[in-house]
Amino acid sequence: MQKILVCIDGSEISERIISKAVEKAKKDGSKIIVLYVVEDFCPIGLAEVDCKTIRELLIKEGKNIIDSAVNKFKSQGLEVNSVIKEGRPADVIIDFAKEEKVDEIFIGSHGKHGAKKFFQGSVSSRVVEGAPCPVTVIK
Repeated sequence: MQKILVCIDGSEISERIISKAVEKAKKDGSKIIVLYVVEDFCPIGLAEVDCKTIRELLIKEGKNIIDSAVNKFKSQGLEVNSVIKEGRPADVIIDFAKEEKVDEIFIGSHGKHGAKKFFQGSVSSRVVEGAPCPVTVIK
C-alpha cells in the first residue's frame, strides 16, 4: 500500500491539499499520513517562559488543524494517521518522508507565512529539492 504524506498548516491551501490527497488516495488505495510542523523558534528578546507559552499555543493550534483534516479523510473512508513535529518545516518534512518511506508528498506552494519565503526560501521549494520521493505542490 502506498503512503501519501499530507503537509498542512491551516492555511487556505491546506483545504485544496486535502481534496487532492483524497482524490489520489481513493484512486490508488493509498494510506494518508497528515503532518503538521510547529516551527521551533524563539524571537530575540522574549523570555524562555514566553517562548514556551507560544510553543504550547502553536501545538494546540496544530492539534485542532490535524483533527479537522483527519476527520475529512475518515469521512471519505480513508486510512489516516497524523503526526505533529517540531523544527524547521522543510527539514522535518524531508526527514519524516525518509523515515516513513512515503511514496509521495502533498504540500502547498505557500502557507500561512508566505512572506517568509523572501527571507529563507519557500518550504515547498526546499522539500522538492530534498525529498526522497515525488512531491505534488498545490497552489
